[in-house]
Amino acid sequence: SAEIKELAQPTDTVYFSKSTEVAVMGCFEKASGDEFIVFQSVAAHLDKFGGVALGTTTTKAVWSRYLSAEDGAEAPPAVVLWTAFDPDTGKIRKGKKTKLVFAGPFTYAALYKFLVRESQPLVLRLPEREGPDFQKRQQLAMQSGFPKLFVFHGKEKDASEALVQVANENKAKLLVFHYLVNDDKEDEGWNTMNQFGIEYKDLGKSGAAVIFQGPSMEVFKGDAASAEELGKFVREFVEGQDEFVPKEEAGGDKKKSKKKKAKKSEM
Repeated sequence: SAEIKELAQPTDTVYFSKSTEVAVMGCFEKASGDEFIVFQSVAAHLDKFGGVALGTTTTKAVWSRYLSAEDGAEAPPAVVLWTAFDPDTGKIRKGKKTKLVFAGPFTYAALYKFLVRESQPLVLRLPEREGPDFQKRQQLAMQSGFPKLFVFHGKEKDASEALVQVANENKAKLLVFHYLVNDDKEDEGWNTMNQFGIEYKDLGKSGAAVIFQGPSMEVFKGDAASAEELGKFVREFVEGQDEFVPKEEAGGDKKKSKKKKAKKSEM
């Protein structure tokens, strides 16, 4: 079972929230019931990769400090997530945490998508890999079924403004990776790019991009420094795919997933 810490004291929770770049606390009236079970199964999935501190609390003195009407949840069930990422850029902010609250619906798919997306920065910058647990969480991101946008640049520069803007506009729908590429076969970005059939000479000034979800893939032919062109490319690709609905790995509630499927086919 997942390593989930029971948080019974406000002081423990303060320490827990600062213990790593990403910390997740499930808030419940009692350690049982449907919502608690959903949390346990998503937490078990995250725990397989590591890099995310996981906890639960059933103590009002703890959860009342972090839940409010402003967060959309004044009382349990809810999930609090703390990250060290700047919400506008995805860069790590030392000593400053961003708090986000998940108020529902408590389905495996909804909580999985929230926690997997929000446990990643707005843009995953490679080869920088900010923070010691970046790689563990990157594995979680890579194996998830989210659409993934890879943008490659050939010069030492920050993820272009266009990329950050597009990532912000589509945050809940996709994961965004930014590679700085050296013209060297040993280079990680070079190798990743090469798998998509993009060559170093194709980068030019504005870079190159590719988006994929499962077996569907499209190489961007426009100007990667234009938020308008890149944004349109992303939206059109995402709209053309089936929405990613994560499935519980084993022993999940079969009835719920059937209901979901029926709804989807009516659309």
